[in-house]
Amino acid sequence: MAQHLRAPRLFSLTLAALLVSLGVICGHTSSAVELPEAETRRAEALVPLLEGSQAFWAIGEFVHLGPPAIPVLVKALNNPSRRVRINAIEVMYLIKDKSAIQSLNALAANPEEIPAMREKALRVAIRLDPTSAMPALQTMAHDPDEAIRHTVISESRAVRDKAVIDLLIALLADDIPSVADGALQRLYGFTGRLVERQDFLQSTKAQRRAWSEDWVQWWDEHRDTFDFVPHRP
Repeated sequence: MAQHLRAPRLFSLTLAALLVSLGVICGHTSSAVELPEAETRRAEALVPLLEGSQAFWAIGEFVHLGPPAIPVLVKALNNPSRRVRINAIEVMYLIKDKSAIQSLNALAANPEEIPAMREKALRVAIRLDPTSAMPALQTMAHDPDEAIRHTVISESRAVRDKAVIDLLIALLADDIPSVADGALQRLYGFTGRLVERQDFLQSTKAQRRAWSEDWVQWWDEHRDTFDFVPHRP
């Protein structure tokens, strides 16, 4: 009996992997085709199964449905189950359709959502399209939760937009030294600028403000001619 139950699940996971590979090759950009009404109802019935013992199977079924299932997955982001919401985001990443990006960025910027959900939504949104992430990053950079601000710094590494430099310079004056230090490390990765005697981990708030102003002055002088340093290992 157990073997019969495992076989469909293994088949679904294999199918999901194949479809994901095809999605990478083809490069989904938008869900131009809507699901028929019957398929929409079927997709909606799959949503509760995104938690529990059938979660892997449900994920495979959503991947099989592809980009047209994105509207159903967007609605699932309001599901009361944390696991359903997490897996809905995971399916969006596997389908790799850019029509999900707006909803993911909105979820990431929502202060009423739990941090783990916001962090995952931001990661997936940036992997789908880093050029759309700045509004969410800017909102999250002012979040009172330092873990969210750390996430902003970490995920900004994929964003090549001059606005991200302004965002990181502002975070140099953060109340938490580790956040400020993280912003400094990311700025160094983007700019190659290394300033001696700026130890943010051992700094006072006054020092961080002063050093932030030094970076503001440097940025004002270099903004127009600035190019991001190439990615380094």
